[in-house]
Amino acid sequence: MPSYLKMDSLTAAQSAKRLLQKHGIIAAVRRDPQPDRKRGCGFALFLPGGIDRAQQLLRAHGYSFETAGEP
Repeated sequence: MPSYLKMDSLTAAQSAKRLLQKHGIIAAVRRDPQPDRKRGCGFALFLPGGIDRAQQLLRAHGYSFETAGEP
């Protein structure tokens, strides 16, 4: 099930994408389909293969994000 993670900044989203790809996880930086002006930068990581492993890796590397479900 495709999912996405709201990121704090575009730079964080791009860096997280590189980290995930280094670990074999497909990810893309896209505009947040449901932006929240109170949190985030308007960009999210789109994960077509699901988010469980991606969340674990990102947390282990200190990334801040919000799980947002399906786009």
